[in-house]
Amino acid sequence: MEAGVSDQPESHLISNRSSAGPAESVEDHPLVRSLRSILREIDDEYERERESLRRTLPDTSVKDRTLAMLKARHLQRRENYVMELSALLGGRA
Repeated sequence: MEAGVSDQPESHLISNRSSAGPAESVEDHPLVRSLRSILREIDDEYERERESLRRTLPDTSVKDRTLAMLKARHLQRRENYVMELSALLGGRA
């Protein structure tokens, strides 16, 4: 391992840098803001796609399966971001 490079997760580095109150400093950290922004974008895209499919597909089992697949894909895309955010916030995500 290179000198100065840590194998510690980013959440460990953030909590050690905190000089203000832990809740405020972690919430304001650029990584936390970035993760929240990414999650909002993923959610917005999911909502747009879902509404588009609901309007355009006829009411059939195909529509139901397509919406279920879309939801599963949405949850899968969010998973790593939610886990990292939860780690950064100490389980408060």
